[in-house]
Amino acid sequence: MEVCKSSPPCKRMNPQTIDLEGPYRLLHCSSKGDKIGVMQELEKHVEPNLADYDKRTALHLASCEGCTEIVVLLLEKGADVNSVDRWGRTPLSDARSFGHEDICKLLESRGGIDPVGLDSRTPCYEIDYEEVDMDGATLIGEGAYGEVYLVKWRGTEVAAKTIRSSIASNLKVKHTFLKELGLWQKLRHPNIVQFLGVLKHPDRLIFLTDYLRNGSLYDILKKKGRLDPLTAVAYALDIARGMNYLHQHKPHPIIHRDLTPRNVLQDESGHLKVTDFGLSKIAQEKDAGYKMTGGTGSYRYMAPEVYRRESYGKSVDVFSFALLVYEMFQGGPSNRAELPEQVADKRAYEDSRPSLSSFVYPEPIKMLLRECWHKNPECRPTFEEIILKLENIEDTLRHERPIGDCCGCIIL
Repeated sequence: MEVCKSSPPCKRMNPQTIDLEGPYRLLHCSSKGDKIGVMQELEKHVEPNLADYDKRTALHLASCEGCTEIVVLLLEKGADVNSVDRWGRTPLSDARSFGHEDICKLLESRGGIDPVGLDSRTPCYEIDYEEVDMDGATLIGEGAYGEVYLVKWRGTEVAAKTIRSSIASNLKVKHTFLKELGLWQKLRHPNIVQFLGVLKHPDRLIFLTDYLRNGSLYDILKKKGRLDPLTAVAYALDIARGMNYLHQHKPHPIIHRDLTPRNVLQDESGHLKVTDFGLSKIAQEKDAGYKMTGGTGSYRYMAPEVYRRESYGKSVDVFSFALLVYEMFQGGPSNRAELPEQVADKRAYEDSRPSLSSFVYPEPIKMLLRECWHKNPECRPTFEEIILKLENIEDTLRHERPIGDCCGCIIL
């Protein structure tokens, strides 16, 4: 990509994209305990109290992750100790939920309160079935694991996801599911869909998540087609940050196993959130009465080693991620005329990959995609490395303009 220097950058260069990053890097760095990253964002005059779609601030995230240094830094920079998120929780509520006593004392010494009281000390994933009117629920989707309904819980619209009876009727699977929910309740990140709870019911498996009315990445691409480079990179950063949070989860990393455009949703602020992580693991339980395609996941986004039923690790998600990024620049999947299983077979046994000959891919994106869908899983970058590369690419795109665009707008 070359630069046209005949005029100043055009303000028409998708201002929505320019602002899309917003405070999210501050939130991302706060949740992972990156003090240098937090300081860099604050030095850019990012407000310490800026919040995500769920009104969760950097202080919320640092408190629930046990990042004491970040909590101290944010408080020193003027973060509101009693900021309230969309679910009525303060940073102290989160610190109590996750047992971070030192942070609790620190927040209390600064006047922190916990409006949810004892609720912050009890498992948030157990919800009385009577609290949700499933009989009046509206069916809004159907996936590989069950149906998705729009319901109201405590006055807020949420998504109720039912697990198919063929899975839920298996006692071992049900036990695994409830154990997995115990893990999901502890996940807090601006780029993953918030898990809210599981309904107490003797026969059905139903869990609640945040409802994002803007639809999925699949819906976005179907409506808009190819995205402009800055938007594509901003979206890729959202996905990478959510996936990095899952992969770095302790004591055990969370592998998504089914990262597809339908499992990436958009909130009302324009940011993307990863959803339905871990469901494929539950569905794989022995004798579950349900068979995942190719072992786990969707064929079109499946890593070759998964299709070949070999052992695999976190890098399977990196492979899938590359295909999502490809689609954002291309406007849709490659090999549309072929059946998904045929595509997966060629990738697994013929080392087939989507073509990158089109001019719509900036050279750094081409390099990143080739690394991410490398046939050797060990050669693929981690999401931590991907985030750094994407941040550099984003910075470059903000300052570059292609030849032929004298007003500075990116022409595709």
